[in-house]
Amino acid sequence: MIWEFAFVIFLLALTALVILLIPVVLQLKDSIVKLNTTLDMVNKDLPEVMSNFMSVSKSLTATTGKIEETVSHLNQLETNFKQQVQAPLKTMGNIVSSLVKISSLFLSRKKSRR
Repeated sequence: MIWEFAFVIFLLALTALVILLIPVVLQLKDSIVKLNTTLDMVNKDLPEVMSNFMSVSKSLTATTGKIEETVSHLNQLETNFKQQVQAPLKTMGNIVSSLVKISSLFLSRKKSRR
């Protein structure tokens, strides 16, 4: 008798649990439907997004190559400037420095003769 009474209580508890889980299962079903709809939209738009991403990536790669080429040209320009302008200016500076020393030497001799 006790087993029968316990079995009836168990069945009532199981029935209550099933009744309480029905809204949860229905909500889960709605969520899955919405998720499937969202995934379908993403799968439909994904190739276009990837195509745009690839074109932006190619453009960025091309721009980076142009920037590297420009920096290389600027580096070459700096080297040429150093060779063609800086060396003659250094030579002219040495010449001017020598002329100043020579003129100060002559001026000091003239002062010492007086």
